[in-house]
Amino acid sequence: MVKAKILVAFFFFLAVFVSYISPIVFAGEARILVFGRVHDDPVRSIRDRQEFVDYIASKMAPFGITGGKILVVEKFQLLARALKDGEVDLFHDSVAPTMIMSKWTGSVPILRQWKYGEAHYQGVIVVKKNSGINSLADLKGKVIAFEEPHSTSASVLPRMLLEEQKLKLVEVKSPGKISNDAVGYMYGTDGSSVNVLISGRADAATTVEREIDRLKPEIRDSLKIIGKTISLPRQLLSVRKGLDPKMVHGLKDLLIKMDTYPEGQGVLKRQQNTTKFDEIPPDSIDKLKQIEKYVFSSLGKEVDSW
Repeated sequence: MVKAKILVAFFFFLAVFVSYISPIVFAGEARILVFGRVHDDPVRSIRDRQEFVDYIASKMAPFGITGGKILVVEKFQLLARALKDGEVDLFHDSVAPTMIMSKWTGSVPILRQWKYGEAHYQGVIVVKKNSGINSLADLKGKVIAFEEPHSTSASVLPRMLLEEQKLKLVEVKSPGKISNDAVGYMYGTDGSSVNVLISGRADAATTVEREIDRLKPEIRDSLKIIGKTISLPRQLLSVRKGLDPKMVHGLKDLLIKMDTYPEGQGVLKRQQNTTKFDEIPPDSIDKLKQIEKYVFSSLGKEVDSW
């Protein structure tokens, strides 16, 4: 009888102990994978990427991942805070924003994403054929339209190119005459810089050749390219500092093989018409560092407002 009471007490204690420690054990093993995104339209961002994140999460179940969600913020500073706090595990973006996050948070670019089927791309500067502008030097005293400030191909790279040509850039706040020794610039919104040029509000615009090819023939034929930037990886996928190395390895393996499966191919195509993910080419690493150096040395505090 005494032994029976001792056994009952033991199993009661064991049950209480297990019920106490179980939440701690499983909280560490099972978790949600969080994808971060900077955008002013949360609904669109979630709609466009949820299938992609769900696919990754479902394949990462062996690592304790039980689901995936997307955290959308309006500013890069907010994404940086979420990465530092461990609230975001991974994100993708073009090179300039990627290197900003790397500098601010220690996040690590791990793969190249072939967005729109492109491994690499470059920015171009276009003008109207009848403008009399034939070179970058001819932009002195003129106004150029960039995309949003953080755009790698249509803002950061063209600015680098112009400054390498020793051209002084002055932001245009309101219509007015530009000094003959400077190039005035203004920012458009996503996809609008060429429209600013066509409508006569600027003398030049920045974009990528793929966007020029998509213009109506009569508009495309009225434009000419007067400058091209260096070429960079189209898009990069990064993980936060401190993410479990085993999970990072699993994530890389999953994404690199994703295009070899019919289901994965479909998900990729519906995610920015992506062809595949692969390793970042070694010859691109120096270019990434070059962009990081330019952004923080030449753009300075402007970056804080992005």
